[in-house]
Amino acid sequence: MSGDDQQLQSPDEASSSKGKGDPKASGAPAKPSRTQTQGVQLLNLGLKSAKVAAMLLVVWLIGYVGLSVTWVLIALVCYVVGNEYSRNRETKRAYAKQAVIDEQKAILARVDELPSWVYFPDVERAEWLNKMIQQMWPYIGDFVKNLLKTSVEAAVNANLPDKLKPFHFEKINLGNIPPRIGGVKVYIEKVKRDEILLDVEITYASDADMTVSVRGLNAGVKDILLHGTVRVVMRPLISQIPLVGGLTVFFLSQPKIDFDLTAAANFLDLPLLSTSLRTIISDQIANFLVLPNKLPIPLVENISLVELQFPLPAGVILLTIVEATELIRADVGMLSKGKSDPYCKIFVGGQSFTTAVIQNTITPVWNETFKVIIEHKQGQVVSIDVMDEDPGEDDELGTTSIDLEQVAKAGSIDSWFPLENVKSGRLHARVRWLYLSKSRDDIYKAKTCRGNDHHLPIAVLGVTVDSAKDLQSSKRSVSEPSPFVRLELGNHEEKTQVKQKTTHPRWEQSFRFFVADPDLQDLLVEVFDANNGNKKLGACKVPLRQLLNADNLTLYQPFPLKDAGSECSITLRLALLLLIPDKPKEVLDGREQVEENVSRPSERETSVAESSGKRSAASAETLVGEVSKHVIATASEIRSESNPDHASDHDDSSGLRYRGLNVPRDGRFGRIQISVRYSIQRSKFIVIVHKCLNLIPCDNDNLSDPYVRLVLLPDKSSKKKTQIKKNTLNPIFDETFDWSLSKADASSRVLELTVKNSVGLFSKSRVNMGLVHLNLSEIDDLSSAVTEWYDLQNPDEILKDS
Repeated sequence: MSGDDQQLQSPDEASSSKGKGDPKASGAPAKPSRTQTQGVQLLNLGLKSAKVAAMLLVVWLIGYVGLSVTWVLIALVCYVVGNEYSRNRETKRAYAKQAVIDEQKAILARVDELPSWVYFPDVERAEWLNKMIQQMWPYIGDFVKNLLKTSVEAAVNANLPDKLKPFHFEKINLGNIPPRIGGVKVYIEKVKRDEILLDVEITYASDADMTVSVRGLNAGVKDILLHGTVRVVMRPLISQIPLVGGLTVFFLSQPKIDFDLTAAANFLDLPLLSTSLRTIISDQIANFLVLPNKLPIPLVENISLVELQFPLPAGVILLTIVEATELIRADVGMLSKGKSDPYCKIFVGGQSFTTAVIQNTITPVWNETFKVIIEHKQGQVVSIDVMDEDPGEDDELGTTSIDLEQVAKAGSIDSWFPLENVKSGRLHARVRWLYLSKSRDDIYKAKTCRGNDHHLPIAVLGVTVDSAKDLQSSKRSVSEPSPFVRLELGNHEEKTQVKQKTTHPRWEQSFRFFVADPDLQDLLVEVFDANNGNKKLGACKVPLRQLLNADNLTLYQPFPLKDAGSECSITLRLALLLLIPDKPKEVLDGREQVEENVSRPSERETSVAESSGKRSAASAETLVGEVSKHVIATASEIRSESNPDHASDHDDSSGLRYRGLNVPRDGRFGRIQISVRYSIQRSKFIVIVHKCLNLIPCDNDNLSDPYVRLVLLPDKSSKKKTQIKKNTLNPIFDETFDWSLSKADASSRVLELTVKNSVGLFSKSRVNMGLVHLNLSEIDDLSSAVTEWYDLQNPDEILKDS
């Protein structure tokens, strides 16, 4: 080393270089001696021996007092299950913490849990935001600590019964690991002009540690884990600082939650109790922050919390769970093959529904219809879990999901959906999308839309309980009442929160009811005193037919309360929203106005229409994500004007068009209709085989037994096939198939569809009836569903050429 280098050397470097050759000079700790190492090993051996001896002693005591050996087995099973449960939770928590500290290292170690921006190109990273949160986290921790000690602690003490007082926070430590933003997706299209939607993926794998004391008993929670997608609605946009009038925050679906209990709460961490506790906490969060529940945050004055929290819904779906088939046999039979006791659990945001249990079958038929109000269709899915009912924990028979944005585009979907995470199983479901109208001219359309099924609603009633005034307490009561409101319409009832000790309560809560006939139904409103045995303070009945004559089917006024003082009244906002199949005018003027504008064919859309042709109107009900009809019609007019000869090429009498192929098309081998799309949310390529027409006869009776084989080339092992349709040349399949692969991989594949004739072992009938090769790279946007008719080609010629 030169003299200049020695002068530039820092004191730490000099000390380090000096210590390399001199162990005494280095600052490294001395290596443990052999005697110390042996002592540690003997101590560990002694502890293990003591544990084994204690277990043997317990077993001996059980035998000594004459108890059954079953108790030993039960204790052993509980120990193994608890140990495995704890180890799995620790593994997940350790990975989550590692991902927050060093994302790259965690991803390389476990590539099956990548953040959303890896899978979805429209989801952006937010590293700048993560860095800001990390820098601010100590100050956020101090703020939360002061808030809990000064405000929350006092509020809890004020509402706790005397037997549970005093309550206070013993320890508040948010830890050093802040929440992490995995990705951000911004919606600026197909939304209102005065709003912006953000989907934020949040992962909070904290090392937080909190302890509370209730009447001297300590209980705590630590290592909180939360993962979910939060939607932030910024509306209305205004022309003054801060440019946004308010925020609405909520989870799109139930977030994943986990934590570790400490102190006296540890006894709740047993496997069965722990599952119940986490379910209760998840339900409470759903009641507060999962759709349709929202957290409104006004940013400027004169912004109504009700308008922020309860805007006009996007629509209503009628979901019918029809049947299932090919379910796995979850139960074990003694003398025959086991079956299952299936039922379905449906989740839409924070709403959940359950079908009836069909006993002892693998082909259940439910035919149950559920009515669901949809707040936002962007990013929303219907999740369906098929379960097997058991005395203990129910078994899972498969899951599937339906994209609501695609349902809204298609109008309705009636299809078989393959069940995931199981060997076999399909679920038949129908979903119908209905829009909401505030025009009294649509009342006939709403009744016609319902048809003869009078169990279905024709409208949704929105009720906002604003406030009441001059409520009177009971004559026997000295204190002021603590009122709450009960609403009843048909068999559906709702209750507001209790407002403590006031005669002028303000609730500002909204509820929604389905209406079967507004001419005949009344809304019952009752006010009760929670502090006086739920004594009724007053009531009123509002006939819904009054709304039919109101402007925009809306009333906002005080209603006098009967059985109360002459000045007692309650202020309600009532809005009747009619259910119709088409977009109403007021929706086009508001939420969907931008959709109407952007749906005019751009150059890209026109090129897609030119390559794919007119869609089949008949397939709109089964199409997943079909592009709207007026776009196709407009694109066809543009195409006809620019190239009349091409526009009329290959049209048939039914008005259907076929996607162009590189081989002659003469229709001699028939046609096949399919839908293809790529589901970004599920990371699956999906194909729906609808039907075939005019197939060639292959058997002696001039009929065939056709089925369709599907292969994603060049991987010939990815074969799938439909069921066999007996004795027909025009089979209808309506079967759905999917492959798990990335969107980039799907775009590089070729879908081969071969229509085959099912023949016997010694039959001489023709087997291959027709074949189509669909190059997926030629489809501009796989994420948008495409339904087409394709001419079947001579399979012998194509296979011979290949």
